Amino acid sequence: MKKMMKHSVTCLCAAFVSLMFLPGCKAPALTADEQVVLPDTYLLEADSGMVRLSWRDFFPDEQLKAYIDTALARNHSFLQAVENVTMARAQVRAGTGALLPEVSLGIGAGVQRFGDYTMDGVGNSTTNTPDLDPEKHIPSPYRDFNIGIGFQWEADIWGKLTHKKRAAVSRWLKSVEAQRLARALLISETAGLYYDLVGLDQQYRTLGDAIKDVQNAYQLTSELMKEGEVSRLSVDQFLSTRMRLEAERLAIGQQIGETERAFALLLGKLPFEVKRADYATLRQAIFPVQRGIPASLLALRPDVRAAELELLAAKSDVQAARKSFFPSLTLGGSAGFNAFDLGHWFSSPASAVYNLAAGLTAPIFRRNEIRTLWENAKSNQRIALLNYHHQALLAYQEVVNLLEATRLTEERRELKRKECLVHRRSVDDANELFRTGFAGYLEVLTANERHVDCELEQIELNIYYCKLNAWLYRSLGGGEF
Repeated sequence: MKKMMKHSVTCLCAAFVSLMFLPGCKAPALTADEQVVLPDTYLLEADSGMVRLSWRDFFPDEQLKAYIDTALARNHSFLQAVENVTMARAQVRAGTGALLPEVSLGIGAGVQRFGDYTMDGVGNSTTNTPDLDPEKHIPSPYRDFNIGIGFQWEADIWGKLTHKKRAAVSRWLKSVEAQRLARALLISETAGLYYDLVGLDQQYRTLGDAIKDVQNAYQLTSELMKEGEVSRLSVDQFLSTRMRLEAERLAIGQQIGETERAFALLLGKLPFEVKRADYATLRQAIFPVQRGIPASLLALRPDVRAAELELLAAKSDVQAARKSFFPSLTLGGSAGFNAFDLGHWFSSPASAVYNLAAGLTAPIFRRNEIRTLWENAKSNQRIALLNYHHQALLAYQEVVNLLEATRLTEERRELKRKECLVHRRSVDDANELFRTGFAGYLEVLTANERHVDCELEQIELNIYYCKLNAWLYRSLGGGEF
Protein backbone atom coordinates (compact mmCIF):
# COMPACT_ATOMS: atom_id res chain seq x y z
CA MET A 1 0.00 0.00 0.00
CA LYS A 2 2.77 2.46 0.94
CA LYS A 3 4.67 1.66 -2.26
CA MET A 4 1.57 2.21 -4.39
CA MET A 5 0.86 5.53 -2.64
CA LYS A 6 4.46 6.71 -3.14
CA HIS A 7 4.36 5.79 -6.84
CA SER A 8 1.08 7.67 -7.35
CA VAL A 9 2.37 10.82 -5.66
CA THR A 10 5.58 10.70 -7.73
CA CYS A 11 3.61 10.43 -10.99
CA LEU A 12 1.34 13.26 -9.92
CA CYS A 13 4.27 15.60 -9.15
CA ALA A 14 5.88 14.79 -12.49
CA ALA A 15 2.64 15.59 -14.31
CA PHE A 16 2.30 18.83 -12.38
CA VAL A 17 5.81 20.03 -13.27
CA SER A 18 5.51 19.12 -16.97
CA LEU A 19 2.08 20.69 -17.42
CA MET A 20 3.03 23.83 -15.53
CA PHE A 21 5.88 24.63 -17.89
CA LEU A 22 4.13 23.48 -21.06
CA PRO A 23 2.77 26.94 -22.07
CA GLY A 24 5.38 29.42 -23.24
CA CYS A 25 6.18 32.40 -21.08
CA LYS A 26 7.00 34.76 -23.93
CA ALA A 27 4.97 37.99 -23.72
CA PRO A 28 2.90 38.95 -26.76
CA ALA A 29 4.29 41.66 -29.01
CA LEU A 30 2.72 44.08 -31.45
CA THR A 31 2.59 42.99 -35.06
CA ALA A 32 3.81 45.16 -37.93
CA ASP A 33 0.24 46.22 -38.74
CA GLU A 34 -0.39 47.28 -35.14
CA GLN A 35 2.75 49.40 -34.72
CA VAL A 36 2.56 53.17 -35.18
CA VAL A 37 4.79 54.86 -37.79
CA LEU A 38 5.70 58.46 -36.98
CA PRO A 39 7.70 60.99 -39.06
CA ASP A 40 11.46 61.10 -38.71
CA THR A 41 11.43 64.63 -37.29
CA TYR A 42 8.99 66.84 -35.42
CA LEU A 43 9.61 69.89 -37.57
CA LEU A 44 11.54 70.48 -40.78
CA GLU A 45 14.92 70.83 -39.08
CA ALA A 46 16.83 67.81 -37.82
CA ASP A 47 16.09 66.72 -34.25
CA SER A 48 18.75 66.15 -31.65
CA GLY A 49 19.09 63.01 -29.57
CA MET A 50 16.79 62.65 -26.60
CA VAL A 51 18.36 62.90 -23.17
CA ARG A 52 16.05 61.83 -20.35
CA LEU A 53 16.71 64.34 -17.62
CA SER A 54 15.40 64.12 -14.10
CA TRP A 55 13.13 66.97 -13.09
CA ARG A 56 15.77 67.85 -10.50
CA ASP A 57 18.20 68.59 -13.34
CA PHE A 58 15.60 70.26 -15.54
CA PHE A 59 14.19 72.91 -13.20
CA PRO A 60 16.89 75.40 -12.10
CA ASP A 61 14.92 76.86 -9.16
CA GLU A 62 15.85 75.19 -5.86
CA GLN A 63 12.73 76.47 -4.10
CA LEU A 64 10.54 74.95 -6.82
CA LYS A 65 12.34 71.62 -6.45
CA ALA A 66 11.53 71.55 -2.75
CA TYR A 67 7.86 72.22 -3.48
CA ILE A 68 7.79 69.44 -6.11
CA ASP A 69 9.24 67.03 -3.54
CA THR A 70 6.44 67.96 -1.14
CA ALA A 71 3.77 67.58 -3.81
CA LEU A 72 5.01 64.09 -4.75
CA ALA A 73 4.91 63.05 -1.11
CA ARG A 74 1.56 64.59 -0.10
CA ASN A 75 -0.66 65.26 -3.12
CA HIS A 76 -3.84 63.26 -2.59
CA SER A 77 -4.62 62.54 -6.25
CA PHE A 78 -1.11 61.25 -6.90
CA LEU A 79 -1.22 59.01 -3.83
CA GLN A 80 -4.44 57.52 -5.19
CA ALA A 81 -2.59 56.65 -8.41
CA VAL A 82 0.07 54.91 -6.31
CA GLU A 83 -2.62 52.83 -4.61
CA ASN A 84 -3.98 51.82 -8.02
CA VAL A 85 -0.57 50.33 -8.80
CA THR A 86 -0.73 48.32 -5.58
CA MET A 87 -4.16 46.98 -6.53
CA ALA A 88 -2.95 46.01 -10.01
CA ARG A 89 0.05 44.22 -8.51
CA ALA A 90 -2.35 42.17 -6.39
CA GLN A 91 -4.14 41.11 -9.59
CA VAL A 92 -0.82 39.86 -10.95
CA ARG A 93 -0.33 37.74 -7.86
CA ALA A 94 -3.84 36.36 -8.31
CA GLY A 95 -3.07 35.49 -11.96
CA THR A 96 0.17 33.79 -10.94
CA GLY A 97 -1.63 31.82 -8.23
CA ALA A 98 -4.09 30.44 -10.78
CA LEU A 99 -1.19 28.53 -12.40
CA LEU A 100 -0.35 26.84 -9.11
CA PRO A 101 -2.33 24.12 -7.32
CA GLU A 102 -4.75 25.21 -4.62
CA VAL A 103 -3.45 23.56 -1.45
CA SER A 104 -5.38 23.44 1.82
CA LEU A 105 -4.70 22.05 5.26
CA GLY A 106 -7.60 20.82 7.39
CA ILE A 107 -8.13 19.41 10.85
CA GLY A 108 -11.42 18.33 12.35
CA ALA A 109 -13.11 16.33 15.08
CA GLY A 110 -16.71 15.29 15.62
CA VAL A 111 -19.00 13.01 17.57
CA GLN A 112 -22.27 11.41 16.45
CA ARG A 113 -24.68 8.84 17.89
CA PHE A 114 -26.69 6.68 15.52
CA GLY A 115 -30.12 5.46 16.54
CA ASP A 116 -30.52 1.76 17.43
CA TYR A 117 -33.27 1.37 14.85
CA THR A 118 -31.46 3.00 11.95
CA MET A 119 -29.43 1.50 9.17
CA ASP A 120 -26.20 2.98 10.48
CA GLY A 121 -26.88 1.91 14.04
CA VAL A 122 -27.74 -1.69 13.07
CA GLY A 123 -24.80 -1.88 10.68
CA ASN A 124 -22.34 -0.70 13.28
CA SER A 125 -23.59 -3.20 15.89
CA THR A 126 -23.32 -6.14 13.50
CA THR A 127 -19.84 -5.05 12.46
CA ASN A 128 -18.54 -5.30 16.01
CA THR A 129 -18.21 -9.12 15.95
CA PRO A 130 -16.24 -11.04 18.63
CA ASP A 131 -13.57 -12.09 16.14
CA LEU A 132 -12.80 -8.41 15.31
CA ASP A 133 -9.99 -6.75 17.22
CA PRO A 134 -11.68 -4.82 20.08
CA GLU A 135 -9.60 -1.75 19.21
CA LYS A 136 -11.37 -1.68 15.84
CA HIS A 137 -14.89 -1.87 17.24
CA ILE A 138 -16.99 1.13 16.18
CA PRO A 139 -17.78 3.11 19.33
CA SER A 140 -21.14 4.55 20.21
CA PRO A 141 -21.35 7.48 20.13
CA TYR A 142 -19.12 7.54 17.08
CA ARG A 143 -16.08 9.83 17.22
CA ASP A 144 -14.24 11.03 14.14
CA PHE A 145 -10.76 12.65 14.14
CA ASN A 146 -9.11 13.70 10.88
CA ILE A 147 -6.20 15.79 9.70
CA GLY A 148 -4.85 16.10 6.19
CA ILE A 149 -3.69 18.17 3.30
CA GLY A 150 -5.48 18.44 -0.03
CA PHE A 151 -4.95 20.09 -3.38
CA GLN A 152 -6.85 20.90 -6.53
CA TRP A 153 -5.21 22.10 -9.72
CA GLU A 154 -6.39 23.00 -13.17
CA ALA A 155 -3.62 22.06 -15.58
CA ASP A 156 -2.92 24.88 -18.01
CA ILE A 157 -2.55 22.53 -20.97
CA TRP A 158 -3.86 25.08 -23.52
CA GLY A 159 -2.31 28.20 -22.02
CA LYS A 160 -5.59 29.84 -20.98
CA LEU A 161 -4.38 30.68 -17.48
CA THR A 162 -1.04 31.86 -18.83
CA HIS A 163 -2.79 34.35 -21.10
CA LYS A 164 -4.87 35.58 -18.18
CA LYS A 165 -1.66 36.10 -16.21
CA ARG A 166 -0.12 38.01 -19.13
CA ALA A 167 -3.19 40.24 -19.28
CA ALA A 168 -2.87 40.95 -15.56
CA VAL A 169 0.83 41.74 -15.93
CA SER A 170 0.16 44.11 -18.83
CA ARG A 171 -2.52 45.92 -16.84
CA TRP A 172 -0.21 46.17 -13.85
CA LEU A 173 2.45 47.75 -16.07
CA LYS A 174 -0.28 50.01 -17.45
CA SER A 175 -1.06 51.19 -13.93
CA VAL A 176 2.66 51.89 -13.44
CA GLU A 177 2.61 54.04 -16.58
CA ALA A 178 -0.52 55.77 -15.29
CA GLN A 179 1.39 56.56 -12.12
CA ARG A 180 4.27 57.98 -14.19
CA LEU A 181 1.78 60.11 -16.13
CA ALA A 182 0.19 61.37 -12.91
CA ARG A 183 3.66 62.18 -11.61
CA ALA A 184 4.62 64.13 -14.73
CA LEU A 185 1.32 66.02 -14.67
CA LEU A 186 1.78 66.87 -11.00
CA ILE A 187 5.32 68.14 -11.59
CA SER A 188 4.28 70.33 -14.52
CA GLU A 189 1.21 71.63 -12.68
CA THR A 190 3.28 72.50 -9.61
CA ALA A 191 5.79 74.35 -11.78
CA GLY A 192 2.98 76.13 -13.65
CA LEU A 193 1.34 77.49 -10.49
CA TYR A 194 4.74 78.48 -9.11
CA TYR A 195 5.52 80.46 -12.27
CA ASP A 196 2.08 82.06 -12.11
CA LEU A 197 2.83 83.33 -8.62
CA VAL A 198 6.14 84.82 -9.73
CA GLY A 199 4.41 86.53 -12.66
CA LEU A 200 1.57 87.87 -10.50
CA ASP A 201 4.10 89.28 -8.03
CA GLN A 202 5.81 91.17 -10.83
CA GLN A 203 2.51 92.44 -12.22
CA TYR A 204 1.59 93.67 -8.74
CA ARG A 205 4.89 95.57 -8.50
CA THR A 206 4.53 96.96 -12.03
CA LEU A 207 1.07 98.32 -11.29
CA GLY A 208 2.42 99.82 -8.06
CA ASP A 209 5.13 101.67 -10.01
CA ALA A 210 2.55 102.82 -12.59
CA ILE A 211 0.32 104.17 -9.82
CA LYS A 212 3.24 106.20 -8.47
CA ASP A 213 3.92 107.67 -11.93
CA VAL A 214 0.26 108.62 -12.42
CA GLN A 215 0.14 110.07 -8.91
CA ASN A 216 3.11 112.29 -9.73
CA ALA A 217 1.36 113.43 -12.92
CA TYR A 218 -1.81 114.07 -10.94
CA GLN A 219 0.03 116.25 -8.46
CA LEU A 220 1.73 118.15 -11.26
CA THR A 221 -1.55 118.86 -13.08
CA SER A 222 -3.16 119.90 -9.79
CA GLU A 223 -0.47 122.52 -9.30
CA LEU A 224 -0.79 123.66 -12.91
CA MET A 225 -4.58 123.94 -12.49
CA LYS A 226 -4.09 126.26 -9.50
CA GLU A 227 -1.93 128.47 -11.70
CA GLY A 228 -4.59 128.38 -14.42
CA GLU A 229 -2.44 126.62 -17.01
CA VAL A 230 -4.64 123.46 -17.29
CA SER A 231 -8.29 122.69 -16.70
CA ARG A 232 -10.03 120.44 -14.18
CA LEU A 233 -10.52 117.92 -17.00
CA SER A 234 -6.83 116.97 -17.15
CA VAL A 235 -6.67 116.59 -13.35
CA ASP A 236 -9.72 114.29 -13.32
CA GLN A 237 -8.28 112.19 -16.15
CA PHE A 238 -5.13 111.44 -14.16
CA LEU A 239 -7.21 110.81 -11.03
CA SER A 240 -9.49 108.31 -12.80
CA THR A 241 -6.47 106.57 -14.34
CA ARG A 242 -4.92 106.15 -10.89
CA MET A 243 -8.14 104.69 -9.51
CA ARG A 244 -8.37 102.23 -12.42
CA LEU A 245 -4.79 101.06 -11.84
CA GLU A 246 -5.47 100.68 -8.11
CA ALA A 247 -8.51 98.50 -8.89
CA GLU A 248 -6.42 96.34 -11.24
CA ARG A 249 -3.77 96.01 -8.55
CA LEU A 250 -6.39 94.86 -6.03
CA ALA A 251 -7.59 92.24 -8.55
CA ILE A 252 -4.00 91.00 -8.97
CA GLY A 253 -3.70 90.77 -5.18
CA GLN A 254 -6.84 88.64 -5.08
CA GLN A 255 -5.40 86.35 -7.80
CA ILE A 256 -2.20 85.97 -5.79
CA GLY A 257 -4.16 84.81 -2.74
CA GLU A 258 -6.26 82.37 -4.73
CA THR A 259 -3.21 80.98 -6.52
CA GLU A 260 -1.33 80.52 -3.25
CA ARG A 261 -4.25 78.58 -1.78
CA ALA A 262 -4.49 76.44 -4.93
CA PHE A 263 -0.74 75.83 -4.72
CA ALA A 264 -1.04 74.74 -1.07
CA LEU A 265 -3.86 72.35 -1.99
CA LEU A 266 -1.70 70.88 -4.73
CA LEU A 267 0.96 70.20 -2.11
CA GLY A 268 -1.61 68.61 0.20
CA LYS A 269 -1.19 71.34 2.83
CA LEU A 270 -3.18 74.11 4.43
CA PRO A 271 -2.61 77.61 3.03
CA PHE A 272 0.87 78.93 3.85
CA GLU A 273 3.25 81.66 2.75
CA VAL A 274 4.73 80.48 -0.54
CA LYS A 275 8.32 81.54 -1.05
CA ARG A 276 9.27 82.09 -4.67
CA ALA A 277 12.11 83.27 -6.84
CA ASP A 278 12.64 86.79 -8.10
CA TYR A 279 11.13 87.58 -11.50
CA ALA A 280 14.44 88.85 -12.92
CA THR A 281 16.09 85.52 -12.05
CA LEU A 282 13.27 83.49 -13.54
CA ARG A 283 13.33 85.53 -16.75
CA GLN A 284 16.95 84.47 -17.32
CA ALA A 285 16.29 80.77 -16.57
CA ILE A 286 17.54 78.24 -19.12
CA PHE A 287 15.65 74.96 -19.57
CA PRO A 288 17.73 72.07 -21.00
CA VAL A 289 14.98 70.53 -23.13
CA GLN A 290 16.09 68.26 -25.97
CA ARG A 291 13.28 67.11 -28.16
CA GLY A 292 14.64 63.76 -29.42
CA ILE A 293 13.06 61.87 -32.31
CA PRO A 294 9.30 61.30 -32.63
CA ALA A 295 9.68 57.52 -32.33
CA SER A 296 10.97 58.02 -28.78
CA LEU A 297 7.45 59.07 -27.78
CA LEU A 298 6.32 55.47 -28.13
CA ALA A 299 8.80 54.39 -25.49
CA LEU A 300 8.87 57.47 -23.23
CA ARG A 301 5.32 58.85 -23.11
CA PRO A 302 3.43 57.21 -20.21
CA ASP A 303 0.02 57.60 -21.86
CA VAL A 304 1.24 56.02 -25.11
CA ARG A 305 2.94 53.19 -23.22
CA ALA A 306 -0.25 52.65 -21.20
CA ALA A 307 -2.30 52.42 -24.40
CA GLU A 308 0.16 49.90 -25.83
CA LEU A 309 0.05 47.78 -22.68
CA GLU A 310 -3.75 47.83 -22.73
CA LEU A 311 -3.57 46.56 -26.32
CA LEU A 312 -1.27 43.72 -25.24
CA ALA A 313 -3.62 42.90 -22.37
CA ALA A 314 -6.59 42.85 -24.78
CA LYS A 315 -4.71 40.44 -27.07
CA SER A 316 -4.10 38.12 -24.11
CA ASP A 317 -7.78 38.36 -23.19
CA VAL A 318 -8.71 37.24 -26.70
CA GLN A 319 -6.40 34.22 -26.49
CA ALA A 320 -7.72 33.28 -23.05
CA ALA A 321 -11.34 33.59 -24.25
CA ARG A 322 -10.66 31.49 -27.35
CA LYS A 323 -9.08 28.71 -25.31
CA SER A 324 -12.07 28.59 -23.00
CA PHE A 325 -13.70 26.46 -25.73
CA PHE A 326 -11.14 23.69 -25.09
CA PRO A 327 -11.53 20.97 -22.42
CA SER A 328 -9.91 21.61 -19.05
CA LEU A 329 -8.00 19.01 -17.04
CA THR A 330 -8.44 19.18 -13.27
CA LEU A 331 -6.33 17.17 -10.84
CA GLY A 332 -7.07 16.78 -7.17
CA GLY A 333 -6.28 14.72 -4.15
CA SER A 334 -5.76 14.62 -0.43
CA ALA A 335 -3.75 12.69 2.16
CA GLY A 336 -3.74 12.56 5.93
CA PHE A 337 -4.81 10.59 9.01
CA ASN A 338 -8.34 9.57 10.03
CA ALA A 339 -9.48 7.53 13.03
CA PHE A 340 -12.30 7.24 15.58
CA ASP A 341 -9.82 6.53 18.37
CA LEU A 342 -7.61 9.42 19.48
CA GLY A 343 -4.89 6.99 20.50
CA HIS A 344 -4.62 5.59 16.97
CA TRP A 345 -5.11 8.90 15.17
CA PHE A 346 -1.55 9.14 13.88
CA SER A 347 -0.83 5.43 13.51
CA SER A 348 0.91 4.80 10.20
CA PRO A 349 -0.04 3.20 7.92
CA ALA A 350 -3.14 2.02 9.83
CA SER A 351 -4.78 5.47 10.02
CA ALA A 352 -3.27 6.93 6.84
CA VAL A 353 -5.76 7.84 4.10
CA TYR A 354 -5.34 9.39 0.67
CA ASN A 355 -7.18 9.87 -2.58
CA LEU A 356 -6.22 11.00 -6.07
CA ALA A 357 -8.55 12.07 -8.86
CA ALA A 358 -8.44 13.59 -12.32
CA GLY A 359 -11.20 14.97 -14.50
CA LEU A 360 -11.54 16.27 -18.04
CA THR A 361 -14.42 18.67 -18.68
CA ALA A 362 -15.49 20.44 -21.83
CA PRO A 363 -18.16 23.17 -22.18
CA ILE A 364 -21.27 22.11 -24.09
CA PHE A 365 -24.23 24.22 -23.04
CA ARG A 366 -22.02 27.26 -22.22
CA ARG A 367 -20.52 27.59 -25.71
CA ASN A 368 -22.79 30.51 -26.63
CA GLU A 369 -21.79 32.32 -23.45
CA ILE A 370 -18.12 31.69 -24.12
CA ARG A 371 -18.51 32.79 -27.74
CA THR A 372 -20.05 36.04 -26.54
CA LEU A 373 -17.11 36.63 -24.23
CA TRP A 374 -14.74 35.87 -27.10
CA GLU A 375 -16.45 38.30 -29.45
CA ASN A 376 -16.41 40.98 -26.76
CA ALA A 377 -12.71 40.37 -26.18
CA LYS A 378 -12.00 40.78 -29.90
CA SER A 379 -13.98 44.04 -29.98
CA ASN A 380 -12.05 45.31 -26.96
CA GLN A 381 -8.82 44.45 -28.76
CA ARG A 382 -9.83 46.51 -31.80
CA ILE A 383 -10.84 49.39 -29.54
CA ALA A 384 -7.48 49.19 -27.73
CA LEU A 385 -5.64 49.24 -31.08
CA LEU A 386 -7.52 52.35 -32.23
CA ASN A 387 -6.88 54.04 -28.90
CA TYR A 388 -3.16 53.20 -29.11
CA HIS A 389 -2.85 54.79 -32.55
CA HIS A 390 -4.89 57.79 -31.41
CA GLN A 391 -2.72 58.36 -28.33
CA ALA A 392 0.48 58.12 -30.38
CA LEU A 393 -0.73 60.65 -32.95
CA LEU A 394 -2.08 62.90 -30.22
CA ALA A 395 1.28 62.84 -28.43
CA TYR A 396 3.12 63.69 -31.65
CA GLN A 397 0.76 66.58 -32.37
CA GLU A 398 1.08 67.90 -28.82
CA VAL A 399 4.88 67.96 -29.01
CA VAL A 400 4.84 69.67 -32.42
CA ASN A 401 2.45 72.34 -31.13
CA LEU A 402 4.58 72.97 -28.05
CA LEU A 403 7.80 73.13 -30.06
CA GLU A 404 6.27 75.63 -32.46
CA ALA A 405 4.80 77.66 -29.58
CA THR A 406 8.15 77.69 -27.75
CA ARG A 407 10.02 78.89 -30.84
CA LEU A 408 7.52 81.62 -31.65
CA THR A 409 7.20 82.71 -28.01
CA GLU A 410 10.96 83.17 -27.84
CA GLU A 411 10.75 85.55 -30.81
CA ARG A 412 7.76 87.34 -29.30
CA ARG A 413 9.66 87.85 -26.04
CA GLU A 414 12.44 89.66 -27.85
CA LEU A 415 10.01 91.85 -29.78
CA LYS A 416 8.07 92.66 -26.64
CA ARG A 417 11.27 93.59 -24.80
CA LYS A 418 12.16 96.07 -27.53
CA GLU A 419 8.60 97.40 -27.58
CA CYS A 420 8.71 98.05 -23.82
CA LEU A 421 11.92 100.05 -24.27
CA VAL A 422 10.21 102.19 -26.92
CA HIS A 423 7.20 102.81 -24.67
CA ARG A 424 9.45 103.69 -21.76
CA ARG A 425 11.17 106.29 -23.92
CA SER A 426 7.79 107.61 -25.04
CA VAL A 427 6.70 108.07 -21.43
CA ASP A 428 9.83 110.03 -20.60
CA ASP A 429 9.45 112.21 -23.68
CA ALA A 430 5.75 112.83 -23.06
CA ASN A 431 6.36 113.87 -19.45
CA GLU A 432 9.17 116.21 -20.45
CA LEU A 433 7.09 117.81 -23.21
CA PHE A 434 4.15 118.16 -20.84
CA ARG A 435 6.27 120.03 -18.31
CA THR A 436 7.50 122.43 -20.98
CA GLY A 437 4.03 122.89 -22.44
CA PHE A 438 4.67 121.26 -25.81
CA ALA A 439 2.33 118.30 -25.17
CA GLY A 440 -1.06 117.88 -23.60
CA TYR A 441 -2.20 115.56 -20.84
CA LEU A 442 -3.72 113.13 -23.36
CA GLU A 443 -0.29 112.36 -24.81
CA VAL A 444 1.00 111.63 -21.31
CA LEU A 445 -1.96 109.40 -20.45
CA THR A 446 -1.73 107.49 -23.71
CA ALA A 447 2.02 106.92 -23.32
CA ASN A 448 1.61 105.71 -19.72
CA GLU A 449 -1.24 103.33 -20.56
CA ARG A 450 0.60 101.76 -23.48
CA HIS A 451 3.74 101.35 -21.40
CA VAL A 452 1.91 99.68 -18.51
CA ASP A 453 0.03 97.38 -20.86
CA CYS A 454 3.25 96.44 -22.62
CA GLU A 455 5.01 95.68 -19.32
CA LEU A 456 2.14 93.46 -18.18
CA GLU A 457 2.13 91.65 -21.52
CA GLN A 458 5.87 91.11 -21.28
CA ILE A 459 5.49 89.55 -17.83
CA GLU A 460 2.74 87.24 -19.06
CA LEU A 461 4.85 86.27 -22.08
CA ASN A 462 7.92 85.42 -19.98
CA ILE A 463 5.85 83.34 -17.55
CA TYR A 464 4.11 81.63 -20.46
CA TYR A 465 7.51 80.73 -21.91
CA CYS A 466 8.57 79.07 -18.64
CA LYS A 467 5.32 77.13 -18.49
CA LEU A 468 5.71 76.06 -22.13
CA ASN A 469 9.06 74.47 -21.31
CA ALA A 470 7.53 72.63 -18.34
CA TRP A 471 4.71 71.36 -20.56
CA LEU A 472 7.17 70.35 -23.26
CA TYR A 473 9.25 68.42 -20.73
CA ARG A 474 6.11 66.54 -19.69
CA SER A 475 5.03 65.95 -23.30
CA LEU A 476 8.38 64.42 -24.22
CA GLY A 477 7.89 61.71 -21.61
CA GLY A 478 8.47 63.39 -18.26
CA GLY A 479 12.13 62.45 -18.00
CA GLU A 480 13.69 60.22 -15.38
CA PHE A 481 12.16 60.28 -11.91
